[in-house]
Amino acid sequence: MFQTPLNSRRPTCQKAALANALNMIEGHHRFLQRNTGDTTDATLQHFVQNTQGVLANNRHFIAHSQMEYQPNGDGTTEGQSLHILGYAHAYLATRDPRYLEAAVWYWEAYEAYFYAGQPIPDTPQRRIANWIVNAKEPVLANWPINVAEPTHSGFKGVEFTFSNGALAIPHGAPHWGEYLDKATFAFDGALAWDAINATVQGVKPDGATDWDQGGVQYDVDWIIAWTGQKINWDGDVLSAGHPLAERGQVQLKNTGVNGAHKFNYATRQPVEHGGYLIPRNAVQHNRPLHVPLLGSVNQMGNAADGEEWYMDACYLLWRITGESRYKKAMDACRFTAHEYTQIDSTDRFFRQSTTAGTPFTDGISYEFTYPSEVTPVLGRDSLGYITMQTDAAAQVSIEQQSVWFRISPDSLVRTCYGGVDINNGPLTAKVEVTISQDKAEGSGIKYGCALPKSVSSVELVTHDIPLSQFTRLTKDDGSEYIMADLRAVSSSDDIVSVESYEPAIFEGRAGTVVKSFFPDDEGWYSIGHYLLAGEKAPMHSITYRADGYFNLRFADDDGWRWWWMLPPTGGAFVTLQIRPEDATLSGYQPGAAGRPDPAAPVYSQIEEFSILMDSSDTNLTFEYYCINELPPAFAEQDGYTLQYRLTVSGQAQFRGLVGDCTIRNYRNDSLAYCPGVIPFSNIYSEGTDQIGAWHGMPYPGYQYPFIYCIDPLDQYVGELQNMVEFLYDSQHWYQQRFGQLGPGASAYVWNRWDNYKYGEPDTWTMHHWGTGTAWSGYQPRAMMGACRAWYELVHQGKPVPSKLIAYAENWITWLIQFVKAHDGILPTDFPMASVPQPVPDDFTGHMTGLWLAGACLAGLAGSQVAELDVLIEACVSELQQYYVVTPVPGQPMNGSWSPAVRLGTDNGMFFGFWAGEILRGLSLYIQYRTLGAGANIYGAPLPA
Repeated sequence: MFQTPLNSRRPTCQKAALANALNMIEGHHRFLQRNTGDTTDATLQHFVQNTQGVLANNRHFIAHSQMEYQPNGDGTTEGQSLHILGYAHAYLATRDPRYLEAAVWYWEAYEAYFYAGQPIPDTPQRRIANWIVNAKEPVLANWPINVAEPTHSGFKGVEFTFSNGALAIPHGAPHWGEYLDKATFAFDGALAWDAINATVQGVKPDGATDWDQGGVQYDVDWIIAWTGQKINWDGDVLSAGHPLAERGQVQLKNTGVNGAHKFNYATRQPVEHGGYLIPRNAVQHNRPLHVPLLGSVNQMGNAADGEEWYMDACYLLWRITGESRYKKAMDACRFTAHEYTQIDSTDRFFRQSTTAGTPFTDGISYEFTYPSEVTPVLGRDSLGYITMQTDAAAQVSIEQQSVWFRISPDSLVRTCYGGVDINNGPLTAKVEVTISQDKAEGSGIKYGCALPKSVSSVELVTHDIPLSQFTRLTKDDGSEYIMADLRAVSSSDDIVSVESYEPAIFEGRAGTVVKSFFPDDEGWYSIGHYLLAGEKAPMHSITYRADGYFNLRFADDDGWRWWWMLPPTGGAFVTLQIRPEDATLSGYQPGAAGRPDPAAPVYSQIEEFSILMDSSDTNLTFEYYCINELPPAFAEQDGYTLQYRLTVSGQAQFRGLVGDCTIRNYRNDSLAYCPGVIPFSNIYSEGTDQIGAWHGMPYPGYQYPFIYCIDPLDQYVGELQNMVEFLYDSQHWYQQRFGQLGPGASAYVWNRWDNYKYGEPDTWTMHHWGTGTAWSGYQPRAMMGACRAWYELVHQGKPVPSKLIAYAENWITWLIQFVKAHDGILPTDFPMASVPQPVPDDFTGHMTGLWLAGACLAGLAGSQVAELDVLIEACVSELQQYYVVTPVPGQPMNGSWSPAVRLGTDNGMFFGFWAGEILRGLSLYIQYRTLGAGANIYGAPLPA
């Protein structure tokens, strides 16, 4: 007999229940052992895990074609981490070494295959697993494969001739219609990015992509795939057994489509025709196509929930064994998961990207030009830099209006640019940012800063400019500050003027100046106000630097000419007040005959003024920074960057380059419940250390507050509080919406550019991705995750947030009421527009396992909810009721939980990720019943 708590003295009925739980754990272990094997044909052999220890998502066969369903042999980090957790908990409950051996075996398989052999780092750092591998037999990939960007694989934009929306893709090279596996749409226009599921943009007359206009898309209705099946867009098999000659046929939903149109599709290409066989246990992607990852680890990316659960799995094995390898793996997991919560960390106003088909990737962005007659061509070069090509001198501006960073006084504006004009002359650049205090549309103050010139067409320079060097561009009344601008300067040919970046105009202030070289006093030089809306301005002061004496001159309202002395400044910029009482009447006054000399000038606003040398000196330099008021520098403590504009200028035809433009040292709390909340997606970028810009909407079911509970320095207390608030508020929103306190909203719509299409910003929703139905399995995951964190905090003697307890106990109370009202049935369906109702015979094993684990963890943590045992026993009863014991000796499904046993076949259904959830629930049940509230489920203190 195992040396377990079951051997203690217990009432007979309770000992029977515990014995049943133990028997189910053991029976399921034997089921998994019997169903371990390597398939060579998944339609004939049905295994749930292979002999290398990788768990498949499905024992049963699903589909061959990507058009019908996702790949048949997926193995996921989600299921594998749960598998480790389930067996580790089984060991803690029974101390049976076989279960620990199994947990370690699955852990080693996770390390070997999902990390693709990457070593465990000795110090905490980013470590990328891939969320999916090929858990079954080697299988042909979709083709053609984009090795550099696997999700961009397939045939894109191939021109075919359609007749009434129908197409027969030619067989053989180069189109290979007989191996058609998936098709998306025909289209007129250009793909916004290089993938078969990209959006379609319009095309300009010159062939350039029109980013302001959409193209035309014609969705596929059905195809006849290489399998001989006619499959529609929804994955339904309409018919089967089609001969080879019919394979490759396509029908669009629009039967009026005729003539030549571009088309997107992919094949399952045999190896002898250049195809690729994805090996067993190799990392892969399964959407939009089934392809291998043949590049660096940055092609990989884990699911956030799988990352969090694997961290827990490593923690359990470390607690059990004390081995440092588990601790190191756990610390790398924690580092990686914490990176996920830095939502803005990889946002860019504009970004270098080798994968983007557009210069505009993040948010909402666009370009414009001065003069408007010059039409630049924007694109990307082979290194992924945005290119600006003009055919004349111009200023090209690119602007971003949707990527909002929350800034602080320490924030830096990063801009990377380069290029020269056709004469190898330098380019100049200015950056403008609009900063608002509240994200309100139309609010904000514009600030600007000049950048150093670019003098290279191949070496881009990254400039990190403190916001404190940015100055206001407009006053409170909306009028502009009059800053140095080469466009405002006119002169005779002998005077040479350039616009220049000056790093130290005053202490802590850099900016643009116009620097003019006067060879002698013979030329003429003027500064006009025609760039201003009113084309006139007062004349109060000028901020300048000069190495000799100059005059400032203009004619007043009565036509009298006046001048003011601008003395040399000793190498510094100074501000000189231009006062009427300091004016000197010019000796040359055309048209003044017969008029008495005035005592002082009369003027309010002027159109322009002149700068002239005051002596017979030669080779003097005059520079000016601004006219009238000095613009105040940015000095706010808080705010959001509502707009970013980069303007690149050339004195002749030029080619400019732009790389990453973003904010550094921003605040992490720009979004609700941040930092702390885990987003939907974290996608890395090949060739960079970036996480992709798009993150999607956050789910309560993705939150696992345990990840913030085991840091010995309590580094993530704020993150824990934010994640708990997120869960708690989701629950109370559900109560306000449906009148029941327990379940939570499905998701939250962040006030962020990649969430706007999903609903009103800063609101909860029952849907995913706008109107999509959320998977009900996320509800028990959120509940169990909260209870897991509650127990861990109690176990470690740390404060437990009151809202975490309230959230967990609200769930438990609601579940108790549900099972009491519905004869012990547990909820399995959480509708989008109504409260859950019991669904008879809808046993969903992973959900039952989660309800049970959460309830037991709450009990172990000391929950005071009355009738907690009603919920716990309902879960155990349901697991007992649906535990498969058939009358057929040796039936392979015995010892499992299955949606469809399918007696008489070997194709019984079993979803691999159910195993870990159920094993964990039953194991915690044993510990709760035998150890009671406050017990140490690990059986030993934390390792040193």
